[in-house]
Amino acid sequence: MPNNNRKDFDVFNAQELRIRMGILHAVDKSLDRMTVSEICKNAGVSRQTFYRYFESKYDIPCWHTIYCRQFYLNEIGRTIGWETGYYHHIRLIFQEYDFYSKSIQYSVNTPFGRSILPEDRKKVLLETLEKYRHEPINRNMLFIVETFARLECEVMNDWLRSSRPADLESWTEDLVSIVPTRLFRALDLKDPKGLS
Repeated sequence: MPNNNRKDFDVFNAQELRIRMGILHAVDKSLDRMTVSEICKNAGVSRQTFYRYFESKYDIPCWHTIYCRQFYLNEIGRTIGWETGYYHHIRLIFQEYDFYSKSIQYSVNTPFGRSILPEDRKKVLLETLEKYRHEPINRNMLFIVETFARLECEVMNDWLRSSRPADLESWTEDLVSIVPTRLFRALDLKDPKGLS
């Protein structure tokens, strides 16, 4: 029987992350133009290993984005403010800009912005409103959150597909500017740390 102490758990997660990131770094062109076999060969893993971590090749960018969200984006309204959350989320995502710019550039089979990402973002925003901010979710707030989650994902998706260099401060300001006033106020935290 395995020993489930904290140290073993951390080692397991680190190994899983290394394997997933190795697969991510094996993508060297549009996912539409790569096969799972090519990705596995580049990553030095078997197809069985690949499918242990991903259902399809199109799950790779979705997994990475959702993984990165837990550190900053999902913390907006919980422990940090809008500016800090956006700034550091964009910074984290853009560490893998090369992957995104290649992998989702021409994706037509599973459009990146129309995937599970907006639905996941909506779920987190609603959870933050209800459990952390004790805000009632009426019909209008639900509409605001659903619409905003799609818009936010689409804007970031466009940036990842563009060849423009990342401008973290400007892009943070742009993202904050599209947050609907009611949602912004409901999740606003005065963050003394600012962008640092």
